[in-house]
Amino acid sequence: MAKNGMSPRDYFSLAFGSMIGIGWVISVPAWMSSAGSIGAVIAILITMCIIIPIGFVYGELTSSLRVSGGEFAYTFKALGKLPAFICGWFLILGYLIILPWVAISVAALIAYLFPVMNSIPLYTVLGSKIYLPHLLISFLMVGIIVYLNWKGAKQSSTFQNIATLLMVITFLVFIIGGFISGSPTNMKPLFPSGNLSSGIALAIASIIFFMNGFDTIPKTVSEADSSIKYSNLGKAITGTIVMGSLLYVLIVLSSSFIMPASQLVNLGELPLIAAFETATGSNLLAGIIVFGVLMGVITTFNGFLFAGSRLITSFAKAGFLPKIFSKVDSRYKTPKNSLIFMLVISVAGIVMGQGILLPLIVMGGISFLIAWFFMALSSISLRKKDPNLHRPYKAPGGIVMGYIAAVFSGLLLLLMIVPGTPISLKGIEYVLFIIWAAAGLLMYAIYHKQYIQIEELTYTKGEIVNE
Repeated sequence: MAKNGMSPRDYFSLAFGSMIGIGWVISVPAWMSSAGSIGAVIAILITMCIIIPIGFVYGELTSSLRVSGGEFAYTFKALGKLPAFICGWFLILGYLIILPWVAISVAALIAYLFPVMNSIPLYTVLGSKIYLPHLLISFLMVGIIVYLNWKGAKQSSTFQNIATLLMVITFLVFIIGGFISGSPTNMKPLFPSGNLSSGIALAIASIIFFMNGFDTIPKTVSEADSSIKYSNLGKAITGTIVMGSLLYVLIVLSSSFIMPASQLVNLGELPLIAAFETATGSNLLAGIIVFGVLMGVITTFNGFLFAGSRLITSFAKAGFLPKIFSKVDSRYKTPKNSLIFMLVISVAGIVMGQGILLPLIVMGGISFLIAWFFMALSSISLRKKDPNLHRPYKAPGGIVMGYIAAVFSGLLLLLMIVPGTPISLKGIEYVLFIIWAAAGLLMYAIYHKQYIQIEELTYTKGEIVNE
């Protein structure tokens, strides 16, 4: 940490930009189809109420513990070695899965504006055709973002701030344009024709996986400006959840004005953009929306690459991974080996295509739920073991909020693991989950006897200062 490090605005842009990607363009029609237009709004607000207690826990732990590494480091302090390893191991999986999927989305967005990109097919994987122009565009985006992250945290966060601002502006264009060009008569049905609770529950099952992003903040605390207040980091975490949820609500309402959900779901890969272009009759406005979505996708990639590389580096420094992943660039002090590793994984995922990546997406969801659950348990444990710990940001309700977060995250995790629920893993996903768990068991067997050391940070009067 040093002067000119990341500010509260940088952290908000990191988290908010990571949360709002391409998912809303694809999934909002499905939410409306399942729950109705107003039912989808209710589903988003319920999801926000589920996630906010988890955000409170994140804010309290991030502001209170003097360690680098995020969730696994907090878990180690509170619960010990094995829970910390499980938390970090599955979090790494979540970050490795999301990066190539996001990179592929960049090419799909540009191809919407320039259909000529859907040419020069190279091969097909599990029904997904791979085109040369798509590969080149995805490779280019990944290379540029990795380069920015290699150059330093400030360059990456400056880019994130600009891209997030442009993204928000284009979302306002979409929301205002939807209300002006659409009609409230298109909002019907307001609620599902069948069972109301089932329809809303089905929408929540999808929405929950578009609320990630706030968790990027704890992993990047070591990049903070030396004068930042930890309490502001807690506010950035909860603020991201609230602002992201309210943006989703406005998008759903605007989309419901544009076209009925029954028609939206039949408009191809990017239904909201296609509907917006139809309603406004403007290719230019549709192009602006594509640009905004593109900014959202890139900020998601940048945010998760930034946080994920720090996660892997901290995990290796602690002693849970080979030390080669702990190396930083001698000039820029950035986690170069972790960045190279994530670059290789992203390129490999791009080459394999969406056909292989789609079954992995749910695995990313369960990875984040595992981290949420351990964070809630850590909060409870620390409240009991160290009630007088200095907490610049305190979760409302104290230990009770920790229990609420544990119940919510634990219930969601259980619903994913138990077969037959709306969000449960499918056959291939159970196999992948077992494979990753087995690989983790092997890694833990190799490294668990090593001395585990979490990098310590210190702060004074609510400020981050150098050790």
